Amino acid sequence: MQIVNALPARIKWVDVLKGLAIIFLVFSHLVPHGFKGNELMDKSFIIGYFYSFHMPLFFFASGFTSNFQKYKFSSFLWSKIKTILLPYTTLYICSLLYFGWMHWMGIVGTLDPMVVIETFLYADGNHLGILNMSLWFLPCLFLAQIISYLVLKISSKRSYMYVFWILLTILGAFLSKLDTHALPWSFGTSINAASLIICGYIFKLNEQYFIEKIRINKPYFAYAAGFLGLLLFLINDKPGMSGNYYGHNYVLFYLSVLASLIFYIYLSKKIESSSLLSYFGKNSLIIFGLHGLILSFWENVNFYEMFSVKTNMYLDGISFVVISTLLVFLSCILFIELFNRFSPFLIGKKFSFGSSKTTTIPYKNA
Repeated sequence: MQIVNALPARIKWVDVLKGLAIIFLVFSHLVPHGFKGNELMDKSFIIGYFYSFHMPLFFFASGFTSNFQKYKFSSFLWSKIKTILLPYTTLYICSLLYFGWMHWMGIVGTLDPMVVIETFLYADGNHLGILNMSLWFLPCLFLAQIISYLVLKISSKRSYMYVFWILLTILGAFLSKLDTHALPWSFGTSINAASLIICGYIFKLNEQYFIEKIRINKPYFAYAAGFLGLLLFLINDKPGMSGNYYGHNYVLFYLSVLASLIFYIYLSKKIESSSLLSYFGKNSLIIFGLHGLILSFWENVNFYEMFSVKTNMYLDGISFVVISTLLVFLSCILFIELFNRFSPFLIGKKFSFGSSKTTTIPYKNA
């Protein structure tokens, strides 16, 4: 069996793209907490806009950085178990430990052990909601990666790849109209996620063509694409990939995603020197899995009440969202450093022996 051991070279703009996506995700998740009881705010333009592309960005980036054609299935499968399912298990245990702390503090009641096991195995947004709904992304990503691998392996020619991508997208659109909530690991969503992953892979194979012939790297094209993505979102509706919902019209959703991707890829390349965005992008998995628990912790220890007393400033609405976003990211840095320095394998990374930091291979142009 050929084991996937080599650490891939990091692509700076992809890390920045993921950094932007994780900021958009956390911000959009915190808005309902800052505007509790305000249903209009939860359905607001800014939240809907972020939801229209922040999850597709992650799946697209996953496809762009994957090498599906190089490895045997057994090697690819083992690699994804280590880099996706092991982190899922780690973050699920972290969620259980936090739930145990809340039970000890008298905040929540007991949790049936069978429910804990069923939730872990079923691994969809509905079941995981009792502990940490954000974790639905990882099992879904695992399935989507496997589906993408199988689809691309049977595509002996690029023309076949495009045909299978279109067919997979059509299947995803069809499944989005059905009730797929009973399927484990967000299987219905994983079909659409696989379509976006393959889209990212196709973009990698044809990036020079898009740059030289279509000129997607030109400002006028990128800004026009960004405006088009916004316009298509406004015509459609707020999507929610965890529920396999893509607004009123799936075609509008997908076109909106493609247009937004062009703009945010352009933006990411322009600001690829941002070490902060790159840092958050490289560690977006940890932020993704822990941001909800961290917010809950600060709420349960009455941080916001103490902050208001000390500063004479009552946090509500946008002030709550901004302060909470900063607080969550600052708190995440602690966990990022702990995992990266002492147990990187638990989150799908490798030890760098002789150093307290994980190995980073210098960037090379693809």
